[in-house]
Amino acid sequence: MLMSAHRPRVRTWRRTLRALALTGRARDAHLGDIGDRELPTAPLPRRMRCRRSQWGAGPADAAGDGPVLHIGPGPRAVALREDTGPLLPRRLLRPRQGRLGDCWVMAPMLAIHETAPERLRALLTEEADGIVAVQLPAMPSPVRVDRHLPVDARGVFQYGRRDGANPGWVGVLEKAIAVHVAGGYAVLQRGFARFGLELLLGERVHSSLRMPSAAQIIAWRAEGRAICASTHPLSPLLVPTSAGPLPPSHVVAVVGADARTGHVQLRDPVRPADVLVLDARRFRRGFLSVDVTAPLG
Repeated sequence: MLMSAHRPRVRTWRRTLRALALTGRARDAHLGDIGDRELPTAPLPRRMRCRRSQWGAGPADAAGDGPVLHIGPGPRAVALREDTGPLLPRRLLRPRQGRLGDCWVMAPMLAIHETAPERLRALLTEEADGIVAVQLPAMPSPVRVDRHLPVDARGVFQYGRRDGANPGWVGVLEKAIAVHVAGGYAVLQRGFARFGLELLLGERVHSSLRMPSAAQIIAWRAEGRAICASTHPLSPLLVPTSAGPLPPSHVVAVVGADARTGHVQLRDPVRPADVLVLDARRFRRGFLSVDVTAPLG
């Protein structure tokens, strides 16, 4: 039997994200994308002001430019509830990852927040009727989304939020990225920190499999660079820490280092208020790669 001379190209996560990260277009949500529609839902009290998923792009808003895009609640939620808390207060609290496995988005968001928070503020413009225009740098026009965000059966917000507060700008930015990448939250369960940084900054990011020294980290931070580091699948077995084993295949923000001891300082997007300190040996053993931006000053 003769075999075809043209073998189909395997679609990997790396190729998928490389194709989508800087396309310059938002991908509208469609019924059936990523399986969000198959998630069972539960009735919620009326007082919660929740609404069910509205699929696809809504009609264009007269006060804005382009349609408002809607997506389903995703894999860890059952409905959408309007976030009526502050969106962009004077002080931007740190972003915190929720029950969605999108550390490749949340850790870069945290790393940028630690370095140049105004770069994040500049991405969002509040419009009338609860609509927010999110200008991802690689896109010619904003992604327009509302502030109806995923909740559980009790009405508790489930995904990204401002640490210790309502979702605010974090939840809206996460939603806009979900719309831009593939039209649903579920696709954000896997990804690479480099693409998260590029989505938020619109700039090329340097990736390295060689772990930097404390001196190099200090130099990068002095230049105003955001840094992320990614663990590997065996990290929990190899690297115990004061906060427990390092989570596998996870992304954290690198926020500093100690030149005298060589210790590296990290912030986990799941617990952004805490600083995790690792010695140089454990840092090398526990992490697979680092991603470093250009100076963000």
